[in-house]
Amino acid sequence: MRPWAVAALALALVASAATGRAGAQALPADADRDGVMDDVDLCPDSAPYEMVDEDGCAVCECDDGWDSRGEYLHCVYGELHARRADGRLSRKAARLVTKAARNSSCGYDTKVRCCVMFAAKSEGMCKIMDEVRCDTTLLGAETVEDLDSGSCFPNPCVK
Repeated sequence: MRPWAVAALALALVASAATGRAGAQALPADADRDGVMDDVDLCPDSAPYEMVDEDGCAVCECDDGWDSRGEYLHCVYGELHARRADGRLSRKAARLVTKAARNSSCGYDTKVRCCVMFAAKSEGMCKIMDEVRCDTTLLGAETVEDLDSGSCFPNPCVK
């Protein structure tokens, strides 16, 4: 191969690599990682493993005043099955969504996420329990924090 051809090929490769990096940096951000870019996300603080609509808002909002736990889970599973059927949700992602829904206080009137922190540990236990039981003296822990409604998966109780 001629020297000028080798130089031209090298320049073409360098230019395409530089363009690829610049294009990757120009992508819009998705801080809550819900699949909806921040510049159009109407609900920028979606919980992990929560199914959202095209606006980035939860399809089955935890605080929607569900009549029962079953009604909330029916909403989640209905959306999960629809997305699995049309290929928008992988089997692995469906398992994570299911785990988050099952480990939540959604659909319960009096239950909350309770973080129980123990001395010398950087991660506490998240428990779904009655609001009145989420108390430092009852649980015998260093600190106890009521996180209101939501899921204990992934564990939100980290110092």
